[in-house]
Amino acid sequence: MPETADVVVIGAGVVGCATAYFLAKEGMRVCLMEREAVGSGASAHGHGVLSLVGKDFNRGPHFLLGLAGKRMYPEFIAGLMEESGVDPLYHERTGLSLALVDEEERIFREAMAWQKYYVDLKWIDGDEVRRLEPRVTPAAIGAVMYDHGQVDAYRLCLAMATAIERRGGSLLLRQATGLKAGSDRVTGVLYPGGEVECGAAVIAAGAWSGVASQWLHFPVPVRPLKGEVLHARLESDPVRVFILTARHGPILPRKDGVLLIGSTGGVSMSGMDVDAKHVFDPADQGPWDFDSRPTEEARRFILERVLAIMPALENAQVTGHLAGVRPLCADRMPLIGPVPGWRGAYLATGHGTKGIHLAPITGRIVADQITRGETEVPVPMDAFSPARFAPGRGGA
Repeated sequence: MPETADVVVIGAGVVGCATAYFLAKEGMRVCLMEREAVGSGASAHGHGVLSLVGKDFNRGPHFLLGLAGKRMYPEFIAGLMEESGVDPLYHERTGLSLALVDEEERIFREAMAWQKYYVDLKWIDGDEVRRLEPRVTPAAIGAVMYDHGQVDAYRLCLAMATAIERRGGSLLLRQATGLKAGSDRVTGVLYPGGEVECGAAVIAAGAWSGVASQWLHFPVPVRPLKGEVLHARLESDPVRVFILTARHGPILPRKDGVLLIGSTGGVSMSGMDVDAKHVFDPADQGPWDFDSRPTEEARRFILERVLAIMPALENAQVTGHLAGVRPLCADRMPLIGPVPGWRGAYLATGHGTKGIHLAPITGRIVADQITRGETEVPVPMDAFSPARFAPGRGGA
């Protein structure tokens, strides 16, 4: 059991593992601390799709972060596979941001109007959609076509954890209970029955990151956003494209043939987005629901929505039903960077529904900040700095 480390990363989900991985690549002695198991939180149930069109990213720094994150994935995965020997099932293919109703067409066309200057996008009509994938409903209006990526985040976590250990890092299955500090500097991370001495700590505990507010005496406005997804298999020809919608959920063929279908949370059972005010009401001080059990209500909701996209899925065999809670920040933007008033305390959380997409770029940024004091990632980092929630700055 490690007693000292250069950096302790709290949370072994996809963001925590990525942060620890890039720190280990920089030669830092890293301890990855996790209360359950690697990839056991939101990372285990996520779709793993790398998509940009629509409302997932806000215009400005948030979108630029998503763009940079998507671009780094192929090289990142190639290096990680060589180093770990684990295949995270990353693959790329044509994707369709599909409109079945007028509201979806409006959402995607509005996004396309400005995103087309950054990404190669094309609007196609319903006939062209069905030439690409004949099983899409005749009711489809059209879609934005562009290249997507997709990865299995659980296997990605395992690959990164393997690489971290091969570089001399350690995995400690303990629940972090606080930070030890001397004056304003982090000197260790506490857990029941012990501590790991360190010079820096990164809170990457996903939906549970809010507890760090008590350790840091600084607001970490992150709350759980539940999501559920079904896994299915079709005995007929594989689905040819990635399909995403704004109101009906996605249909995403994984590299191994499993279909990830539907969603709740981003497309909630009330039909609202994660930017709806009720999802993060500042007046609501908890307790919040961390329940990650699948529900029959969600199963029915998902199947109803995806059958509207592709009626042929009626013949699919549902092989899994997963649920988890994602970390939603008060302003729907990630929290990435040093905590004001502290030396050696960093946040890497609050990514909402885009944690898998943004994990490698977040890990790269935080590793840069710890080892060099700044990052060369060409994105305005003030937009993601925890300092935006400092008392007197507004915040949640």
